[in-house]
Amino acid sequence: MTRRRAADIAKFRLTQVSRRLGTRNPVDAIGGLLDRTFELPVDDPRYGNNALLPGYLPLEHSFSETSRDSLRLDFEPLGPLITPHGRVHEVSREMRRLVSDHYGAGALRWFDERSEPFRGSRLHGAARFGAWFGAGFDADGMQEAKVYYELGPDGLDELPPTLRQVSRVAMACLPSLVPIFTSVACGRAQGNQRIYFFHTGELRLLDLEPLMNQLGIGHQLSSLLTAVGLILGGRFVLPEGSVVIALRDTGRGIEMKLEILLPGLPDAPREMHGLIQMHLAQRPDAQRSLQQWLAAMLPDGAPTAGDMTVVSVRVTPQTGARLTLYFRPSGYDAEPSRSRGADDDDDDRSRGRMPNPGDAYPADPYAYA
Repeated sequence: MTRRRAADIAKFRLTQVSRRLGTRNPVDAIGGLLDRTFELPVDDPRYGNNALLPGYLPLEHSFSETSRDSLRLDFEPLGPLITPHGRVHEVSREMRRLVSDHYGAGALRWFDERSEPFRGSRLHGAARFGAWFGAGFDADGMQEAKVYYELGPDGLDELPPTLRQVSRVAMACLPSLVPIFTSVACGRAQGNQRIYFFHTGELRLLDLEPLMNQLGIGHQLSSLLTAVGLILGGRFVLPEGSVVIALRDTGRGIEMKLEILLPGLPDAPREMHGLIQMHLAQRPDAQRSLQQWLAAMLPDGAPTAGDMTVVSVRVTPQTGARLTLYFRPSGYDAEPSRSRGADDDDDDRSRGRMPNPGDAYPADPYAYA
């Protein structure tokens, strides 16, 4: 019997889900990249050797409140055999093609400027993955494309001035933060860059208050606490290995994302889906959108759309807590390729999940922040 390529399954599932959601088919834009990434049979154990979802096929989907009608995916591109340096080079080249084709010369110039420090030859020797790729698609086509670049010890020095200063403030307020990667994203009208930190040790959510005050979002602390407290069943202390914090400059203030890595929680509520629905009940449009998204993601005959891996809560000066939910999706039929003990969980979750921006664009197209 012929073993099915993972690429064929991925393209089938993306085509199916895009029809259900009413978006453009991602295969039209990134089919070649999917072919090069998932050319091995879907059950090949080498897929488990990845930094995105260790032990599993390195592809995830996400639902974002700020981009409800989108089909969003992230994956570790170009298969398990390429080196981190090779992945950085190839993903950057693919990103440049997509940006040029979909958003034009102005966006490409901006991407080249922002990504140049990370797509050269300076990837540090201990790099684990090099780069990941992400994209979102809506009814009009490719809504956003992004590259996540792994950072080395001096990675903060290569950030834009505002983001570099914000990062220094964050690390002064929370000394347990360790920079792990940055994302550089392009959309139809603007680009954005984020910095992601892994938090070593446990985190009391109230310990975020000094940082949020420094960032000008202290007034959103109660919104964040309400969302996290409800979804996690009253937990306000997050254990070691379960926290990533991401920051970006929106042009209208700093956005902070708290990423809760569910495999790092020893006692995540079994009724979490219901608690998320309860939280979203205050925003019925978002609640309906999530229900429709889950229905669209459900493979024929499968009991669920997938295993939730990350709950992300973002706040800005203008908006309270908004959710992004990340899933290891059903329908990519491969069993875990290696056992997943405590060490695997720590390794698995030293990364973040990166959603799309949801802030107003500047009046001048490609006057990028």
